[in-house]
Amino acid sequence: MEEKKHKAGFVNIIGKPNVGKSTLMNALVGEKLSIITSKAQTTRHRIQGIVNGEDFQIVYSDTPGILLPNYKLQENMLKASRTALVDADILLYVVEAGDEPAEDFPFMDKIQKAKVTVLLVINKIDLSNQERLEELHNKWSEILPKATIIPLSALKKFNLELLFKLIIDFLPEGEAYYSKDELSDKSERFFAGEIIREKILLNYKKEIPYSVEIEIPEFKEDEKIIRIEAVI
Repeated sequence: MEEKKHKAGFVNIIGKPNVGKSTLMNALVGEKLSIITSKAQTTRHRIQGIVNGEDFQIVYSDTPGILLPNYKLQENMLKASRTALVDADILLYVVEAGDEPAEDFPFMDKIQKAKVTVLLVINKIDLSNQERLEELHNKWSEILPKATIIPLSALKKFNLELLFKLIIDFLPEGEAYYSKDELSDKSERFFAGEIIREKILLNYKKEIPYSVEIEIPEFKEDEKIIRIEAVI
């Protein structure tokens, strides 16, 4: 019997703000790595989530929502998203069923010319209907004829298995990039800060959430409790 060859690669998730990229990555990884709120551009950094199997390693990368930047923080976030277009083995371009297909996405020309596999994910189909989905499928097929289109609901976890199977199929052969027991490239301190920032985003309005940054000067794990000192 022929031995299965190991597969490994980077699957980068891109799209406009609030289309469900973080929800999708958390669902694919099976852990809450990216914070989720109803506010646009909650994700500021590229956050990697690692999924391992005996003969594969998938490194997912959640990126900030892509839009034309109005200030310095958005410029830096846009750089993170631009990098995701360069170092991907597979691109997951996420749109939502409520949006009208259009070619005005800032990096659409790069996606159209991409030499890697592009999987177009139409998310939030639980808020749509079959007639609308067929219409979307036809329109997106014209804009991105080389892309494989997958309608799903990240929140309801509908069609996730199909997406996972496609990712495995298109994943290139290669050795693992990270240790097989790693879940992310970020530290526990980073995630502690992100959880605090999520609560601020959920409980405050206007400019406060977008101005806030968290520093974790102390992170100690005792036998029964984790002691975290945070500067907001």
